[in-house]
Amino acid sequence: MPGRNSISRKSPPALWAPTIGSAFFEAFCRTFFTVYCPLRVEGQHQLPSERFLLCSNHSSHADSAVLMTASGRSFREFALLGASDYFFRSFRMRRLLSALMNVIPIERQPRARSLSTCVTECRRFLEREGRVLILYPEGTRSTDGEMRDFKTGVGWLASELRIPIVPAYIEGTHRILAKGQSLPRPYPVTVRFGEAFSWETVFSRGEPLREQRRAIAEQLAWHVRRLMPQHSSEAFAPEIQHKG
Repeated sequence: MPGRNSISRKSPPALWAPTIGSAFFEAFCRTFFTVYCPLRVEGQHQLPSERFLLCSNHSSHADSAVLMTASGRSFREFALLGASDYFFRSFRMRRLLSALMNVIPIERQPRARSLSTCVTECRRFLEREGRVLILYPEGTRSTDGEMRDFKTGVGWLASELRIPIVPAYIEGTHRILAKGQSLPRPYPVTVRFGEAFSWETVFSRGEPLREQRRAIAEQLAWHVRRLMPQHSSEAFAPEIQHKG
């Protein structure tokens, strides 16, 4: 069982970037992914106009910047769900992030209280139409660029917020800024956006919540793998029954 301190520990507050800081970061990223690391985007037209949860593979700290850039939208419309034990662990990290982008803390091993706080902050951010949450269902960056299994937290969040999920696949950021690197290297990057799907279409009513969330995570992973180059979607097809 968790100790008394872990039960009483409060989640850190979300970080909300000022307009000028977000605009500066957006301008920098658009230049960076034009001049230094040329960006190719596929499927941008499939992004919904309403609120949605954007989920992709994760192998670099450059992933959020490239997803926002590839969307063609204002960076102010995005908030990253970031691990509280990493992005909120030091004053320097919090100060840097709060100047550039919106970040909502989420625990890797969430407790009931922290989950409730996270959902409240997400709903607060999503009050305006067209806003987007970025979540990496693997839970951490891949060390070799290969996609890992998706955690069930994505199913929990999508069902709690009742918003569609958009799958995306990022190719190349592992070579730009791999885990452990501090300086980016020039390399082309590609972002492929898939078609949005509703969390409600994945499972049958009456299933246990744990199974529902697992089904959402597996279906999402399948959608992301379909966006990989030179891969057949049938090879990764999850054993999930869709609702009729």
